[in-house]
Amino acid sequence: MTGDKQQLGPPPPPSEEPARDSGLERLVFFSDAVFAIAITLLVIDLRIADIGAHASNEALVDAIRAIGPRIAAYVLSFAVIGLYWLAHWRRYHYIVRADQRLALINLLLLGFVAFIPFPTAVMGDHGDLPAAVLLYVTTLTVAGLIGPVTLLYASRAGLIASGTPPDVVRYGVVRGLAVPIVMAVSLVLLPLAGTTGTELSWLAILIVQPVLSWKFRPGEGIAAGL
Repeated sequence: MTGDKQQLGPPPPPSEEPARDSGLERLVFFSDAVFAIAITLLVIDLRIADIGAHASNEALVDAIRAIGPRIAAYVLSFAVIGLYWLAHWRRYHYIVRADQRLALINLLLLGFVAFIPFPTAVMGDHGDLPAAVLLYVTTLTVAGLIGPVTLLYASRAGLIASGTPPDVVRYGVVRGLAVPIVMAVSLVLLPLAGTTGTELSWLAILIVQPVLSWKFRPGEGIAAGL
């Protein structure tokens, strides 16, 4: 009966998990710190205008309403960085060794993740301008593409746990493409639907990721923690 229950969270690799080298542990710890700092920096831009110590309730409500676009940009970026961190967390359940190239690819990913608060702030202030949308989409798309590249490289370089089925790697790669695919395609709408239509199209992430996960999910009996 217990065999029919789906395990929550990433399961261990299909074979016995080998001891992780110290280089990999440092890479993961450093990555977690950068993700945490990037998410924390998002909230720094959320400041209301000075309304005085004796402001009315209406003035406070108006001040909060005025930074509504910044709050929306914060929520979206928090969700995307969270998705990227979850994907990173899943990948490193299967990556059990590190080399210098993996570290460099991961460092490139972290560079874009740490940069996300800047286009988020620009979007919050100028989200009605095409240049702001282009900057935001480009940053999130590139960051989203580097993640699957990490897994592909680790697989081909023999850095993942032995016995990991190829379709598990494929599943992890395809699932990680949901955000960059939606973001990149949304740019096609920019000259047609404007900034508002383009930004609304990002909600398609909520549909595309589950569909890709369902379509490419490994078969029964295969570890699918990615």
